[in-house]
Amino acid sequence: MGSNNINYDFDVIIIGGGPSGLLAADVLSQHGIEVAVLEQCGEIGKDVVCSGVLSKEAFSRYNLPKNSIVGDLKEVELNSPYGLKINYIHPNDDVVVVDRHIFDKELGNNATGNGAKIFTNSRVMSIYDDPEFVKANFKNGAGLKSLKSKIIVIATGISFNLQMANKLGRPKKIIKGIQTEVRAENNEKLRVFWGSQYSEGFFGWSIPLKDGRTRVGVMTEGNAMEGLNNLLTEIGPYTNLCSDNGVIKRKGIAFGCINKSYTDRIIAIGEAAGLVKTTTGGGIFYGLLSAEIASETILHAAGKNNFQSETLSRYETKWKKAIGNEIKFGEYFHNIYSSLDDKFVEELFEASKKDNLLDHIAQNGKFDWHLNTISKILKSPNLRRVLWNGFYTRKVKVAF
Repeated sequence: MGSNNINYDFDVIIIGGGPSGLLAADVLSQHGIEVAVLEQCGEIGKDVVCSGVLSKEAFSRYNLPKNSIVGDLKEVELNSPYGLKINYIHPNDDVVVVDRHIFDKELGNNATGNGAKIFTNSRVMSIYDDPEFVKANFKNGAGLKSLKSKIIVIATGISFNLQMANKLGRPKKIIKGIQTEVRAENNEKLRVFWGSQYSEGFFGWSIPLKDGRTRVGVMTEGNAMEGLNNLLTEIGPYTNLCSDNGVIKRKGIAFGCINKSYTDRIIAIGEAAGLVKTTTGGGIFYGLLSAEIASETILHAAGKNNFQSETLSRYETKWKKAIGNEIKFGEYFHNIYSSLDDKFVEELFEASKKDNLLDHIAQNGKFDWHLNTISKILKSPNLRRVLWNGFYTRKVKVAF
C-alpha cells in the first residue's frame, strides 16, 4: 500500500505534547519510528490545569517519572451537602499526586531521548489527507509551515477543531473545571465535597501536597467560580493563594467519547478522543492507555504499510474493549447522580454509611477501574431503597 517514492518528513506526526502524545512518541521512537511532536505551547507541561491525581498502578505499568510525585493520598474524607463526613483509610498507598510540569517534561525527555523530535510554539491549523500521505499545516515563529507523514495522531486534549474538521466529532458535553492552590492549615487528607453550593452534577476537592500547599478545585456544570469560592470558604482557614502567579486556572473537561476515534491516516487519543473517566473527570490514565493501544496499532499498520481505516479500526476496537464499559457505565451513574437534589444526596450518604460501602471500596476498589465499584454501589441494600423511594416518591427523572 502506498508509494515508496513519497518523501515523508516523518513517519508519524503527533499533535499535542501532553502525557498521551508524549508516551506514544516514546513508544514509537523505541521501535525505530521517526516521530515529530507539534506542541502549541512554548514549553512542555507549562501552565497545565490538572488535579494531578494518579494511581501507582499507572506508574508501574508505564514506568512514569517518580520525581514528579508531590503528594501521597491514603486518608480520605467525603463530605455530604449538609455536613456529614465519612472517613476511610486505604490499606495501600495506591494513589499519588504529581506536578504536571515535571511529569510532562520528563515524559518529553524520555521521548526525545529515544529519537523523537518535539517542536514547541507550533499550533496546527489544519490536516490535509491524501491517499498516499497526510500533512499537518501549522504556525510557529517562522510563519506557516507543514510536515508530511504516513499517519497523524491527534492528542490535543480539550481542543476538537481538528477532529470536527475530519468528521470524527466531539464529546457529548464539556464540563467546567477550575482550580487554584492555597496554604491551608487543615491539609492532612484528601477531602471531596458534594453539594450544589460547590458543584452541579459533580464535586469539589481539596488535595494536600507534601510542601504544605493544597490544591482546591471544582468540576461542575454550573457556576465554577461561585463553587470554588464556596469551597475555599469551607476548607479555611488558609493564608493565601500560592499558585505561581496567584492565579485561578480554568479548563474544560471532556465528557463522553467522540463519535469515531480514527479515519484514514488519523487516530485521536486521550482526551482528544473523549477518553476520560466519566466518574471523576480524570484523563491521565485513559490517555496513557489509549496511547499504548494506538502505538501498537500504528506499528501493526507500519508492518503492513497500510494506514487506512480498515487497518486502524483495531485501535477503537481495543480501547473499547479495555475501557468502553467503564466510560459507558460512568455516564449512566452520572446521569443518576446529576438528577438528584442535595437532600437526596444526603440520604445516599447516610445509606452508604449504613452499608459500610467505603470499607468495601477501600478493600476492593481500584482507582482506575470503577465499573465494579459502581455495580456494588447500585446493589447495596440501603442505597437501593433510597434510590427506589426517591425515584418514585419524588418523580426523579433520569436521562439515559
